[in-house]
Amino acid sequence: MNWLRMTSNAIILFFTLWVAYVTITALFGVTVYFPFRVAGAESIPEHRWQSVRLSVFLTFAYYGVIHLVNGSREVYPIHFLRVYLLVLTIVGTLVFIRSGVPLYEYAVPVFFAVCTVIVHIASKPRFKKYFARK
Repeated sequence: MNWLRMTSNAIILFFTLWVAYVTITALFGVTVYFPFRVAGAESIPEHRWQSVRLSVFLTFAYYGVIHLVNGSREVYPIHFLRVYLLVLTIVGTLVFIRSGVPLYEYAVPVFFAVCTVIVHIASKPRFKKYFARK
């Protein structure tokens, strides 16, 4: 299962670097949206930012419900990533369908679906040792 660990770590590294890149470019006045599209004269397409916005809200709601039902408990960062990617995949697909976007735009939720599956499999209890420091 070495390929699984390497793949999930590569996905996490990619997202980490992408978020850092987007944040730094935003501080210099350049807006970048997934994957590496610069929003110049045009703005970020509404279906893209709505997907992210609603996914953040639903992820917050999920953890709020979990807190209310189970009380406070420690959650691994990989769990947050797994939940967010799953919600982003589902909500993104629904928003894309509702917006009637071109077929090629669906590559984005498909990409996130693949990432979700890989991170989910890699974060099962028998694989959690891969995310621990040695």
